[in-house]
Amino acid sequence: MTARQAYDLYRDGRMAEAAALCERVAADDPGSVEAWHLLGAARLALGDAASALAALDRALALDPVRAGVLSARAAALVALGRDDEVLAASEAALARDPDNATVLNARGVALRRLGRPAEALATYDKALAASPGFVDALCNRGVALSDLGRFEQALAAHDQACAAVPDHPQALANRAGLLMLLGRPVEAARDLERVLARDPRRPRALGDLLYARRQVCDWRDDAALLAAIRDELEAGRPAIGPFAALSAFDDPASHRLAAGLAAPPPAPARVWPPRPPGERIRVAYLSADLHDHATARLMAGLLEAHDRKRFEILALSYGPDLGGALRERIDAAFERRIDVRRLSDAAVAALARDLGVDIVVDLKGHTQDGRPGILAHRAAPVQVSWLGYPGTLAAPYADYVIADPVVSPPGAEADWSEAVVRLPLYQPNDGLTSFAARPTCADAGLPDGVFVFACLNNPAKITPEVFAAWTTVLRAAPGSVLWLYEGSPGAAANLRSHARAAGIDPDRLVFAGPAPHAEHLARQTLADLMLDTWPYGAHTTASDALRMGIPILTAPGRSFASRVAASLLTALDLPELVADDVESYVAAAVRLAGDPAALEALKARLGRAVRNGPVFDPAVFARRLEAAFEALYARAQAGLPPAGFDIDPV
Repeated sequence: MTARQAYDLYRDGRMAEAAALCERVAADDPGSVEAWHLLGAARLALGDAASALAALDRALALDPVRAGVLSARAAALVALGRDDEVLAASEAALARDPDNATVLNARGVALRRLGRPAEALATYDKALAASPGFVDALCNRGVALSDLGRFEQALAAHDQACAAVPDHPQALANRAGLLMLLGRPVEAARDLERVLARDPRRPRALGDLLYARRQVCDWRDDAALLAAIRDELEAGRPAIGPFAALSAFDDPASHRLAAGLAAPPPAPARVWPPRPPGERIRVAYLSADLHDHATARLMAGLLEAHDRKRFEILALSYGPDLGGALRERIDAAFERRIDVRRLSDAAVAALARDLGVDIVVDLKGHTQDGRPGILAHRAAPVQVSWLGYPGTLAAPYADYVIADPVVSPPGAEADWSEAVVRLPLYQPNDGLTSFAARPTCADAGLPDGVFVFACLNNPAKITPEVFAAWTTVLRAAPGSVLWLYEGSPGAAANLRSHARAAGIDPDRLVFAGPAPHAEHLARQTLADLMLDTWPYGAHTTASDALRMGIPILTAPGRSFASRVAASLLTALDLPELVADDVESYVAAAVRLAGDPAALEALKARLGRAVRNGPVFDPAVFARRLEAAFEALYARAQAGLPPAGFDIDPV
């Protein structure tokens, strides 16, 4: 029984046996550097980074300068996310072995996670100079280039990684992610199919494939993918990312499972001293979207309406600086906007603490570019999830979620790890503003004199079940067309094909391309009735339509993501547009298409509610949200744990 025998097992990929043998060797000979070193390497390969580090520390105590131990220890620290320690460990290892590509790669990973992508890129380049075909460094180099916004170079790096090791799952998955970012979901799906052929349980690959295909309404194997994803989630495996899960299932329990598997682990708890009385409550909004983005369009009026006598309003922004009028307006509404793009999650949290932030409001959650790790490091005594991610973060460091009685009805508290704060309406909206001139039907490619059903959601929200309901409506309303957003290349062709298969003339589907926001608002007035999707419905798209006086018909499910249009319609006192089920949804659409007087009466009621009610009054929303902020701040100052409550209309 020797360390050499254990090494032979390790070399053959028999990690559990190698680890067990190393444990016996180390027990018999606690001074064996080789046994502790190999035990650490085997445990790391088995995914147990914490016990790997303990074994490697034993080896390092016996031989503080052994290069292989230093290298393995750096890798274990990377796996544990202890990035500052990775830098120190890698410096020690590189002092002994300056061209160690594995250590250089580990150092690059830590630098990237610490918000230093340019340094990470230079470090990956050093690793590749030492080992030109090192696929891990090639993969990571592509990610660093993407972080720096050098997307074409990033794609070339991913191509190089895929060429170096064909069908390498990480290389293919990285390239698929970038292709999605570049709006090329068909190519992304092909890469993901190859990933799953090689590694059927690759984390998120099933969900990413479903999401990529749905971008272009490619519904091949849709039901089978959903079933496989659900089985994996229930087994505790992360088959789908949290955001993709929202559009896959109308099931808050599945959403919570997916989010919990993705949530970063919490940092140690902190003790927060009470603030002196009489000071303003300091609120920091955390987002990547404080520019011309749906989130900023919803929030602009609210930010301007905040009471500066009671609140100090800050922005912790980690999104791009794209300029523009909305960006300027948003910037003017904050007392301070701090760019934290190049700071690590831990550093952003530390900055917020240094600033004395009382309440951090995370506007991203588990969405693209979201950084829940900032909350994991405890940026403030009170941490709130709101607006950007319509589901639970499933994490102990998210104290509250802002909701309302429709998106999260009383009794739905089990859907949330957060305490639920219900405003009368969870979604803010800007005030009524000017928009572009109304186009003609010909401008939009719509025929004159027909009833226009519309859904200008992202086509990825259109499921086979939703489209089946729409084709039923079109068959029952022959003098009508369906106006859709064209989305990614290929979506329109696939939808026309689905229509043909359902017996609907494909020419009855009309597609709208991208347009500036003011023009997009104006063209919506050409629609007669908006049709919502499920299980992920219209959110900003719904309030845009309602703002322009166009009713939206919805069939809410059980999840927050499916209930936003219902929330808006309830606030506007238009409950007849909230269908109890799909059959009622279809019947209501057909009825309104055949009853112009009833539709005009609905539009008149909608117009009055929009002009005279609170839904599009940012000042009213600000007072409600501020009442919530004061209540949860008071609880924290009193040393009380988070607890849900409702804010009454004001």
